[in-house]
Amino acid sequence: MGYLIAMSYFQLQTEPRSRTMLRHTRQAVSDRALNVLAFSERVADRYLSAVAPEDRVVGLKEQGDTMATALAAKKHNGIVVDRLIKGVVKTFPADLEDAWVGELPQPYRQRCEQDLAARRGLLPVKDPRASTAPAQQGGELSALLTEVGDVAAALAPIFADGKVDAGDMPYIAHALRQLGELFTVGLQLHQRLTNVAVEEKGATPSVAPLRRV
Repeated sequence: MGYLIAMSYFQLQTEPRSRTMLRHTRQAVSDRALNVLAFSERVADRYLSAVAPEDRVVGLKEQGDTMATALAAKKHNGIVVDRLIKGVVKTFPADLEDAWVGELPQPYRQRCEQDLAARRGLLPVKDPRASTAPAQQGGELSALLTEVGDVAAALAPIFADGKVDAGDMPYIAHALRQLGELFTVGLQLHQRLTNVAVEEKGATPSVAPLRRV
C-alpha cells in the first residue's frame, strides 16, 4: 500500500493515464472495496447511457428486454472489464475513462481523480453548483475537518523528533497524499464561499481568487 501511494505521487509523469486508473482500481479490488462484476455493471450502465451508439468503441452490451439477454450482457461486460483490470487487454479505451473513474468507490475515486489532475499540475476541485443541497454543503465542512485530522496524523511521526530529514521518508509519501486531499477539499470550500460573496456583493477587493505566489 505504501509503495503504491509513493509511486502515485512521484511517478505520475511517466505513468500512462490508463495505468493510473487501473492502479487505483486494482488497489480497491485488493482491499476488497470493489466487486468486479458489480463494478462492471455500473461502468457499462454509465457508459451506455452517456455515449451515443454511433460513438461507442467499447464492446459493452446493453441488457435488453429479457432475463436471458440481461444475464448474457452482465456476463459479457464482466469479462470485458475484468480483462482490462487484469491487464489481459493492454489498450484502455479513452472514452471509457469517465464511466470507469466515476464508478470507483471512495476514497479510490477521489485519489484517482487527484492523480489524474496532478499530471497537469491541477487539483480536482468540484464545481460548487453541482452540490447545492444543504446536506451536501454541510458535508464539505465535515470533509474539511476530517482531512485536517488526517493530515495531522500523517505529519505526527515526521515531526515527532522536531525535524524533517531523510529518516522520515517512510512517512513522507503518505503525508503528501493527505496534504493533497486537504488542498482539494479546502479549495472546493473556498470556491463556494467566493461564489456566494461575489453573487451577493459583486467582485470586491476583499474577495479574490487564489493565486500562486
